[in-house]
Amino acid sequence: MTTRTAAGTDGRPSGRPGTRPSARSVARSAARLPGALLGLLCGRRAKWVVLAVWLGVVAVAGSSAAGLESVQKDDLAAYLPGSADSARAVERILGMQGESLAPATVVYERRGGVTEADEAAIARDLEELARTEGVVAELPAPTGGRSFDRRDLDRELEPYRDAKGRLPEGLRAVEEKLRIPEVKKTIDLLAAERSRDGEAVQVAVVVRDHGGRETAQIVERVRRVVDAGRPAGLAAHITGLVGFQADALAVFSTVDTDLLLAALGVAVVVLLVTYRSAVLWLLPLGAVLVGLVVAMGVNRALAAAEVVTVSSVAVSLLMVLVIGAGTDYALLIVARYREELRRHADRHEAMAVALRRAGPAVVASAATVVAGLLCLTAAELNSTKGLGPVSAVGVTGAMLAMMTLLPAVMVICGRWVFWPVIPRYDPHGGDRPAGGAFWGRLGRGIARNPRRVWLATLAVLAVCSAGLTAYREGGLGNADVFLGRPDSVVGQEVAARHFPAGGADPVQVVTGERYVRDVILDTAQRPEVTAITLGAAGNGDVLLNVTVRPSGDRDAERREVLALRDRLRAVAAPDVNVGGNAALMADLERGAERDRAVIIPLVLLVVFAVLALLLRSLVAPLLLLATVVVSFLATLGISALAFTHLFGFAGVDQGFVLLVFVFLVALGVDYNIFLMHRVREEAHRHGTARGAILGLEATGGVITSAGVVLAGTFAVLVVLPLSQTVQLAFAVAVGVLLDTMVVRSVLVTALTLDIGDAVWWPGRLSRGPARPPRGPARRSGARPPAGPGGPAVPGDPAARTPRIRPQVVLRTRRPVRPRVILRSAPAVVGKREKREGGFSGM
Repeated sequence: MTTRTAAGTDGRPSGRPGTRPSARSVARSAARLPGALLGLLCGRRAKWVVLAVWLGVVAVAGSSAAGLESVQKDDLAAYLPGSADSARAVERILGMQGESLAPATVVYERRGGVTEADEAAIARDLEELARTEGVVAELPAPTGGRSFDRRDLDRELEPYRDAKGRLPEGLRAVEEKLRIPEVKKTIDLLAAERSRDGEAVQVAVVVRDHGGRETAQIVERVRRVVDAGRPAGLAAHITGLVGFQADALAVFSTVDTDLLLAALGVAVVVLLVTYRSAVLWLLPLGAVLVGLVVAMGVNRALAAAEVVTVSSVAVSLLMVLVIGAGTDYALLIVARYREELRRHADRHEAMAVALRRAGPAVVASAATVVAGLLCLTAAELNSTKGLGPVSAVGVTGAMLAMMTLLPAVMVICGRWVFWPVIPRYDPHGGDRPAGGAFWGRLGRGIARNPRRVWLATLAVLAVCSAGLTAYREGGLGNADVFLGRPDSVVGQEVAARHFPAGGADPVQVVTGERYVRDVILDTAQRPEVTAITLGAAGNGDVLLNVTVRPSGDRDAERREVLALRDRLRAVAAPDVNVGGNAALMADLERGAERDRAVIIPLVLLVVFAVLALLLRSLVAPLLLLATVVVSFLATLGISALAFTHLFGFAGVDQGFVLLVFVFLVALGVDYNIFLMHRVREEAHRHGTARGAILGLEATGGVITSAGVVLAGTFAVLVVLPLSQTVQLAFAVAVGVLLDTMVVRSVLVTALTLDIGDAVWWPGRLSRGPARPPRGPARRSGARPPAGPGGPAVPGDPAARTPRIRPQVVLRTRRPVRPRVILRSAPAVVGKREKREGGFSGM
C-alpha cells in the first residue's frame, strides 16, 4: 500500500475523490461552460483574435464616428413630436414657404442717437444681406389662394361704418391691430425699423434653417456682413431664435475637445491613484476610447437612418457616460484580476476566473443602465427619446470593450503592466481577505447596531431632501440658458431697451383661408394682443404673426399663449395651429410632464426586474431601489439649494428631473449591484451577516474609486457654459458621490445586516447558507471555514485545528493501489466516490 498525503505543498487539498477541484480545474471547467464563454476570449490564441477583431471594428467605425456632427439636430422644432400643435404649425408654414425658414434679428445701437452715416451703413448692409447665401430677402406673392392688401381690408370694413365713419368696437380693434403688408409680385422681408428714441435700428433677417451647423454658418456670414465697414461707435448684435441657436452650438463646437480631455484626465488620475502604476492606466483608457469610437460610429449610422435624433447635448453626455461607465467596469475587472493573479500562476487562468466571477456583475450593471436608458424611448419629446438609445449604445460599447478587449490586452501584456506593484503568485494568498482594512472596520462597526445606523442615515438624507422647498422648474428664457452673456443675449437686452417686446418673437397662428376672418376678429379683440401681421399664404393656409403684450412673467405669457390656442380652436377647430417660440416652449413643458409620468415608473419596473434576475430575490431589489430613490430625493434637495443660493439660477430646465432620475437610478444601482453580488457570493459560504461585512470589505475600495471616476467625469460638464449642462453635471456628481459614500457603504450594508437572511427571500439563501462541504477542500481563493461564523480570526476559540484521520481510498479506474490520505473530517462516502466506484474508510 502506497501512502500519500492529500495536501499539497501549499497546504491545500489536491483533487481527490470527495474534494472540490483545484483552481486550475475550476478555470478549465468554467471555460467550458456557456455562461463562462468570456473566459475563452483570454485564451492563449483567442486573445490575439479578439485584438484583431477590435482593430477591424475600430477601422470601420472610426470613419463613421467622424461624421457624427453632420447629423446633429439642435432646433426646438426637431425636439417635438409631430403631434404637437406647435410642430404642426411649423409643418404648415413649411408647406407655404416651400422650405424651412427661421428669423434672426440684427440690432444696431448708438447711444445718443443713430446718425445719417449709421443709416447709410445699415442701408449698405441690407443690400449686401440680400445677396448673402442662405438669407431670404423676399417671398413670392401668395399663390393658389386669395391675397390680401390694405385696400381689401378697407373695402370689407366699409359696410360696418356708421354715419361718422366709425366701426363697432370689435372691428375697431381689427383696424387698429391688423397690419397687412403691401403685396406686389413679392413680399419684401428685409426692412429696417428705427426705435422711437432714435438710438437703435432693428432688422429682421430670415434665413434658411437647415438645422445645426449649416444654419450657424449662415448666421456667421450675416455677422461678417454686419461687422464689415461698421462706423465706429455703432454697436451691432445678432439675436432672435437663430442667433440663440448659433451661440449655443458654438459653445459645443469649441469645448467638445476640452470636455473629452477633461473627462479622460479625471479617469487617468483615479486609475493612477488606485493602482499606483505608471503603465496600467493606459490599457483601460485605450479600451474606453475604442468603445467611444465604436459608439459614435453606430450612433452616426442610426441618426443618418433617422432612427434616433442626436443633439449636441446627447453627444456631450455620450462622451462623459462612456468614459465614466467604461472606467468603472475596468476598475472592477482589473481589481478582480489582480486578486486572482495572486492565486494562479497562469495569468490566462487568473483572467478566466476573474471574468467568471466579476463578469456577471459587470454585465448586470450595464444591462441595468441600458434598460433604464432605453425606457427613454417611450418619451414624447424627440430630444429625450433620442438621448436614450444614443447613451445606451455608448454604455453597451463600453461594456463590450471592457469585457473582451481589455482582458485580452492585459493577458497579452502580462503581469508587468502592474509595475511597480506587481501581483506575484502566492500559494497562500488566497486565504487573505480581499479589500481594504478601512472597509472591514466600517462593516464591523455597522454590525454592532445596524438598525440605529440605517435610521440615522435615513434621517440625514431626509434633512437633505428638505431642500426641495427651494426647487423651481420652468420660467427660463433664452438668456437664462447661458451662464455668460453671448452676443444673442446682449442683442436681446438692447432690443428690449428700445423696442416693444414681443415683436421679434410673435405667436404664429396658421389657419385655413375659410377661417381667416373669424380668427382675425377673435384675436384682435383680445386685450393682450397688440398687433396682427399678415404673413405668408399658400396651399390654402394663411399665416398670422400675433404680437402679445409682455407681462414680465414668462410663465404668465406662456399661459396666455395656451389660452389663445384654446380660444382659437373653438373658433376654427380643427383647422388652426398655434406656433412660435412661446408655444414651442409650452409644448416642451407639457411633453416633459407627460414623459416624467410615464418613464419614471417604467424605469423602476425595468430596474427591479434586472435586479430580481441577478440576485434571485424580491426583497433585495426592493431594498436597493428604495435606497436609490431616497438618494435621488436627497440629491434634488441639495441641488435645489445650490441652484438657488449658490449659482443663482432662475430655475431648472423642464427635462432636468427626468434625466437626473434616470442617470442616478441606473448608475446608482450599479454600485449596489457590485456590492450585493459580492455579498451574495460570500453569503453562500458564510451567511448573510458575515457576507455583508466581507462584501463591503472586498468591494469598498474599487467601488469608491469607480464612484469618484463617474462623479468626476460628469462634473467636467461644467466646462460647457450652459445652465442645463451645469445643473445636470452638479446633480449627477453629487448624487453619485452620495450614493457611493453613504447609501451603498452605510445604508445598504446596515439594512442588509438588520434584515439578515430574509433579504434573499424567496431564494434559497433566505433559509441560510448551504452546509459547508465535508473535508477541508474548497474553491481556489475561498477562505477556510472556521465554525459557523466564517473564516478564522486570530484569538477566536472556535478556530481550532481539526483532528486528522488517516483514510484509505480504493479506486477502480486503475489497478487497485490503496493509498492512505489525511482528511480533517469524519469518514463519509461522498456522491463522487460512489459514482467513481470507490469507498472510503478508516
